[in-house]
Amino acid sequence: MILSSDPKNRLTIIDAAATIISYYEEKQVSLRNAMKILPEFFDNITPDIYSLIHALVFETVRYQNVLNRVIHIHFQRFLSNKISLNLRNLLRVVTYCLTISSDFKSPHFQEEIQEFTLSSIQDSKLLSLLENYFENLKNWNFDSFLLTIEDPEERISVEYSHPTWLVRDWISYYGLETTLKLLKSNNIIQPVYLRLNLLNYEKVEIIDKLREEEVEIEQDSHLFDVVKVTSWKIPIPRLSSFAKGYYYMQNKGSALVSHILDPQKGETVLDACAAPGGKTFHIAALQEDSGRIIAIDNHFRRLSELVTKVKLFMLNSISPLLYDLRLRLNLQLKFDKILVDAPCSGSGTFASRPDAKWRVDRHQTKWLSNLQYSLLSNISIKLKNSPSASLVYATCSLHPIENESVIQRFLRDHPEFYLQKQKIFIGTPSPEFPLAQRLFPHLNQTEGFSIFKLGKYYD
Repeated sequence: MILSSDPKNRLTIIDAAATIISYYEEKQVSLRNAMKILPEFFDNITPDIYSLIHALVFETVRYQNVLNRVIHIHFQRFLSNKISLNLRNLLRVVTYCLTISSDFKSPHFQEEIQEFTLSSIQDSKLLSLLENYFENLKNWNFDSFLLTIEDPEERISVEYSHPTWLVRDWISYYGLETTLKLLKSNNIIQPVYLRLNLLNYEKVEIIDKLREEEVEIEQDSHLFDVVKVTSWKIPIPRLSSFAKGYYYMQNKGSALVSHILDPQKGETVLDACAAPGGKTFHIAALQEDSGRIIAIDNHFRRLSELVTKVKLFMLNSISPLLYDLRLRLNLQLKFDKILVDAPCSGSGTFASRPDAKWRVDRHQTKWLSNLQYSLLSNISIKLKNSPSASLVYATCSLHPIENESVIQRFLRDHPEFYLQKQKIFIGTPSPEFPLAQRLFPHLNQTEGFSIFKLGKYYD
């Protein structure tokens, strides 16, 4: 990130980042939603300043366990008991700036940051601690810091800023080499992909519009309706083509799921866990809006977003339904295709959603696994007895307990189901289920996904 030359703006960026992280923690919202509060606290934020704040917020949270550990070494219990949430997060942001970031290495910048932080402290003991802390950080070295951690797996978790429990699980399942590649890739921003709205526009029309707006793209080699953005002058969400729905910002892995489902014209489709609707609209596009899609979700606000978009794009095939699929679905209707894009830990999305990796632990992941099994079992009874009928179970998780373990349990309890071959196979086969595929960020340049396609035996 390129810092503003204006000292006032530089300090605003730091102050705003700390405020947003505090809001994210206090309200238990995602970082993306927390960024929406920015205009409430800071006036006249230009797009460039907004981008810098966004980068600082996400990078600070990405390296949260490193920063917490550095701070704890110097403050220990005093820090956790004596300071406000805002000051704690200001210290995290400042520690990121002074240790990990390469943008604040100038002694002038560092002095400016330290003075800004100290100016808000009234407690004399805390002020003294902070002064000593900043003095110690002058000699801080990441490699030396890592050498103080004896447990090798814990050291890896700090080096690559991931939860230790998850690092242990991934090493146990994938091995050390693959885990290290995965951890590295999760700290690198993945490419931006666009799924073209071929239902409302011609492909050449969309591409011409993007060129007109100085967006350079590459056609994806596997998915005809997906392109990778290679450069842009103006951020994609601020383009008129984005506002008019020429395309959707949708990750390649997410778009692949709908292609694996392979909905045909006239078919009846159940999209479980549908909100906010990215895959729902893709299914409608693949059917040329000629089928019937029941889009179910139990989250009112997110389903409302889907409803708004259905009206905006005048889609006739989508029927939204607010319902909790942990309960049996009381519909007489049976479906040709079912998509279960299950709620999960999001461990495949850590590159774009660094806050996700600190929200779950092993216990919660096991709870999610049980929820996923419950949803899959309840929904599967609605699949037609037909050779063309299929059910796709997908997660944006790379943890086997949310994937292979769920499918193993489901196939054991539902012997009428079996795994089907997938139409497009661009990922890595699952060791337990070679017909299933997993997308890795370091191999596929996309968010991590696990995809299973199930068919049903019939008489």
